[in-house]
Amino acid sequence: MAQAADAVITDGSIARLADAVEAAARARRIALQSAGVDITLSLLAMVIAAFGWLAPAAGALAQEGIDVAVILNALRALLPTRRREPTVTADILHRFSAEHEQLLPAHRAVRQAADDLSSGLTPPAEQSVRRAYQLAYEHLLPHERAEDRELYPLVAGLLGGPEATQAMSRGHAEIERHVRRLGRHLSMPDAISPDQLDDLRVTLYGLDAILTLHFAQEEENYFTLIDQPR
Repeated sequence: MAQAADAVITDGSIARLADAVEAAARARRIALQSAGVDITLSLLAMVIAAFGWLAPAAGALAQEGIDVAVILNALRALLPTRRREPTVTADILHRFSAEHEQLLPAHRAVRQAADDLSSGLTPPAEQSVRRAYQLAYEHLLPHERAEDRELYPLVAGLLGGPEATQAMSRGHAEIERHVRRLGRHLSMPDAISPDQLDDLRVTLYGLDAILTLHFAQEEENYFTLIDQPR
């Protein structure tokens, strides 16, 4: 069965989704307002006419006037929206976008540690793994938690609901799971054993892949909300 979309975004970016949601909400608000005014004024005119205070000809003219006024009010939906730029939201988006740049060393350290393990479990490779974990634990995890706490609720408001950020929040959970998995390997009192090598490498490469995809999605889907003209 063929289905028609409620809205179509043609410029290849999800940044216009916020505009579509806002336009739909505004059109619905104006439609409900117009219908309410029409019904209220029409009922009022009928009550006045029922008491004989409004002649039939005058009543007809009044109804036509009500209809014209309601139609003119509804046409406001065609006017451009007077935007109130969310300064706080823009500041937070810029802040987290800048943090992505600051997190590049941690991201590179994760990939470097995985590559170093490909040559075997050498002392430099173990040191590289420990450095990657330290950077991930001290910098990546606080960043992801702050996004869930501060950024995503604001983005959800811009895009019309929490569903817009659920998949990305799941990405945060996967990042934390991989970092904790890496930490369990390093929490043992002895040095890393050869038996841990394969799982360590899988964990590090997996974390690198998740970070690469997650950062790219945030930069394309969320940070462009303030970078593109509305």
